[in-house]
Amino acid sequence: MNIINFIKKYALAMVAVVTILSFSAFKASGVDAQQKRMTVALYFQGDPTVASQVANESLWSTTPNGQTCNAVNQKACMQHVEHTDLTVSNTLDPAKIDLGTFNTGAGYIPTRIGGSSSTPFTPFNRN
Repeated sequence: MNIINFIKKYALAMVAVVTILSFSAFKASGVDAQQKRMTVALYFQGDPTVASQVANESLWSTTPNGQTCNAVNQKACMQHVEHTDLTVSNTLDPAKIDLGTFNTGAGYIPTRIGGSSSTPFTPFNRN
């Protein structure tokens, strides 16, 4: 009978302690620190026959460019990045993904030469 009275008297306190410990365990494991990943498409807004434009991160934005990006790998067209790789103006952040170029003979395609992002480099070029 004593244990039942104890449980009735302190039930709310025990639930509170268990709840606090549960939330602390999740925080300690880093579950709440994980950020949802959101992939966005960036489109090339310049001339794909000019290397300096293809390598210019500010010419890669979320505004569609009207091209068919068919992965033929002859001219720059589009790439997928994480939303955290963008500037506030929705262009590619050069600190996160630094671009270089590769000459295909028909134009230039982007290559990744640096940056702090762990996003896999995924370009979709065109012919």
